[in-house]
Amino acid sequence: MAPTIPIPTQGGMFHTFQGVTPRKASTDSQDSIKSSGSGTAKRITTPHACAECKRRKIRCDGQQPCGQCLSSRAPKRCFYDKHRQRVIPSRKTLEALSQSLEECRSILKRLFPTHEVQSLLPLSRQELLGLLDRPMIDTSVGGLPSPPLNTSPISDLDSPTILKTENLLEQMPSRDTEWDEERRGRDPIPAEADDINALSLSVDRQQSYLGASSIKAALMVMLKVQPGLRSSLAAPLNNVEMSNNYPVIRQKPTAPKDLQRIPWSWKGQTLIDAFFKRIHVFVPMLDEGSFRADYLEGQRMDAPWLALLNMVFAMGSIVAMKSDDYNHINYYNRAMEHLPMDALGSSHIETVQALALIGGYYLHYINRPNMANAVLGAAIRMASALGLHRESLAQGASGSDIAAAETRRRTWWSLFCLDTWATTTMGRPSFGRWGPAINIRPPEFGVAAGRDSSQHAGILPLIENIKFCKIATQIQDMLAISPLLRTEDRCGLDNQLVNWYTSLPWLLRTTDPCAEPLYMARCIMKWRYQNLRMLLHRPVLLSLASSGLNPHTQACDADLAAIETCRELAAQTIEDVAREWTRNQMSGWNAVWFLYQAAMVPLVSVFWQWGSPRVPEWLKQIEAVLDLLEVMEEWSLAARRSREVVWRMYEASRAIQAQQAAHRSQSPTMHMTGDGMLMSDAALHMSPIGLEPVEGLGMMGMLDQGGLWDLDGMYWGGQAADVAGAADFAACAGGPGSAGHDGMMHMDYGMMSQAHHQAAAVAMDGFPYVQ
Repeated sequence: MAPTIPIPTQGGMFHTFQGVTPRKASTDSQDSIKSSGSGTAKRITTPHACAECKRRKIRCDGQQPCGQCLSSRAPKRCFYDKHRQRVIPSRKTLEALSQSLEECRSILKRLFPTHEVQSLLPLSRQELLGLLDRPMIDTSVGGLPSPPLNTSPISDLDSPTILKTENLLEQMPSRDTEWDEERRGRDPIPAEADDINALSLSVDRQQSYLGASSIKAALMVMLKVQPGLRSSLAAPLNNVEMSNNYPVIRQKPTAPKDLQRIPWSWKGQTLIDAFFKRIHVFVPMLDEGSFRADYLEGQRMDAPWLALLNMVFAMGSIVAMKSDDYNHINYYNRAMEHLPMDALGSSHIETVQALALIGGYYLHYINRPNMANAVLGAAIRMASALGLHRESLAQGASGSDIAAAETRRRTWWSLFCLDTWATTTMGRPSFGRWGPAINIRPPEFGVAAGRDSSQHAGILPLIENIKFCKIATQIQDMLAISPLLRTEDRCGLDNQLVNWYTSLPWLLRTTDPCAEPLYMARCIMKWRYQNLRMLLHRPVLLSLASSGLNPHTQACDADLAAIETCRELAAQTIEDVAREWTRNQMSGWNAVWFLYQAAMVPLVSVFWQWGSPRVPEWLKQIEAVLDLLEVMEEWSLAARRSREVVWRMYEASRAIQAQQAAHRSQSPTMHMTGDGMLMSDAALHMSPIGLEPVEGLGMMGMLDQGGLWDLDGMYWGGQAADVAGAADFAACAGGPGSAGHDGMMHMDYGMMSQAHHQAAAVAMDGFPYVQ
């Protein structure tokens, strides 16, 4: 029989360790513990306290209602807040919240780029909307917000004078507007004349849209200040003899052009060398090494290559020859044979580059600015179709991939700069050539630097020009909305330009001798900088001049400072161009254009304030421009025409000076006008606009004597004006048979100025000019 194992009782020592949880004590034992501990105070803890106990910060027993609320002198409603369980967000939730916060900050930054969020918190909805209506100036050139819909500081005022001024500065075409830049083939118009730059001097013909930064705006202000100019400018053509040696630009090929190889030649090599020496430094979008290799092999015969090669020949011919050489027309015609309308749908970067040279340079050189604007716009659209405006993320590390990516960057930014340079003086908006969707990086300094002709500058001029053009695009868009900017906005934009120029690398600011490509790049860069600053402030001058207000009594200090800045920049441009231009067409072409722009400022000043003691200074600036334009005729196609336009304005201003001197010397009674000008009793009967006496003794009577002016040709015709009181300059206005250059006798400005100022000093003795 098996032995029996005794089972321990429940209270044995081994039973204590067999269970995890000890048994609960019996009710009797618990009661005994309570009774034994009743004599000592024990703190009552509850997981939650009622709301009243929380408020009073006292102990709560957790009952409903609790003892504290029952024993209160003023019983309160006892209730408990719902317990909120702490929620720990997941990582995904945190990332979503962070992304949403960044998006909100990004939107606020775009809406209010110059304001901190804390400063916006106390503003009402209407105040926030008011901030949105103000122009947003981005102090960094990296971003460019869209301009607001209202930029004029006085646009809220229903002032007829202001409305008329803005309408005058903005040339809005009517419904029956017709403009045709190819009418040179049908009408007797000089090849270098065009309406946008006022080289045709057509003041009444409806034209394409132009804004306040155009030459036409300055011309219209001069016409308003001196209405007599209109009859002179609008005189019909009279015995105009046109030269027939200018080649015809073919618009449509007679037959499809067969694709043929272009073999290497010394002439072609010379033109390519000229292109990479004087053009490539501004728009380095071509890979010089591969381009020269393809031409040397002479095996390529595809249409994009042939079009690009011929345009390189055309531009090389321009910068290598003088302005009387027209071989570039032949190369342009050949290039257009390989660029039919369906070429706009091709996906070749070489087609884009060829169109960039056509619209950015060539068509402006032959004075087809409207056509150039359309062609360059098409090139930008083609570039965006090729994705040149976006940085490629799938870029390889091989040398060919890096070179291809760099070519894409250079091509896009060259288009960007060309479009900015060409359209700034048209007064038209930029139409979004720069915005948030364009993330292509600027060209990288040092990539393929050894393959660029401009080895002393490399890609540096383009990199700095990109920064400049971003500021210029912002200015262009704001002036296209309203030419009259707020003072703080105008000063802010001007400060951006000044900061850009002062922060240029030393290589682009120094005047030390250097290679020709670098020298041209930094000179033209400075001229363009001065011109843009002048255009930024010039609307103030044009507005005050056209409104007939006295600048010394009816203009604020900020406007006077803007006018003075504009005049100083014009004078500085004339001085710098005279010292720095060189005898080649790339330098002469740009020099003539910036001189022509600068000359408008002293011309407007003379017509507006012809009684000012600064008139001799302004006339001296105009004379300097005339002398320079005469010297530059061999190196610019538009120099001769530009000189004729400035000459006519200068001659008219001299006529005013001589006439007023004669009137003052004959009339014993003199009066001071509101503009600080002296006029006799007879001259006080003026037309409502300008200073033209109704008796016909002013500009209308002086210049409407034999057709000195014409509408488009602006050539000499009829007899020289023989007007009393203007004998000191009438001999210089010879007819077709007079001696001198192209029917104009060379003027001795110093002798004329001395004789005129002596007469003026005698006439004005005792009549101080009101400052």
